Amino acid sequence: MSRMRIAECGLRNQGITGLHDNRFIVAAAALFLLSQVLVAEEPSKEYHSETLQGRVIFLAETFEKQTGIRSVPEARERILALQTTDGTLVPILEDSRGRAFRRDERLRDMTVELDVRRYRTSPVVQIIRVLEVAKDGRYEIDYWCDICAIATVERKDCECCQGPVELRRRKVN
Repeated sequence: MSRMRIAECGLRNQGITGLHDNRFIVAAAALFLLSQVLVAEEPSKEYHSETLQGRVIFLAETFEKQTGIRSVPEARERILALQTTDGTLVPILEDSRGRAFRRDERLRDMTVELDVRRYRTSPVVQIIRVLEVAKDGRYEIDYWCDICAIATVERKDCECCQGPVELRRRKVN
């Protein structure tokens, strides 16, 4: 085989190999971009857990007492917040655990310890667990149906028998 022929075949082989290399790079880039799109579509779970202590209040009234700034009348009992022991106001997401403080005023009379999730993008916290802090200890708070032996996180009729539920306090260590 002549040198020219070898050189020509070499160029063809490099051309084919180069083409395979380009296909590999394109395929790898496509897979990377696809993985980024799939990750971006997952809901963000960027939060950290913490424990806060204080009393749950309606934000507008307490904010007015602290700052003198008055809200409109229809906002008086709109937003729940935890007033921590140092006076900081932390807005509460009103899911079923948060709504419990609206439905049962006895909870707003308690000093509570709340295990919460604080999301990176929001000042609002989500309540995960409610403990009452009393002189004789700490109590986990929920609602209990004696008939069905079912616990729930808010005051409402039992989902099973439609009967009343009772506020339950269980001592924790």
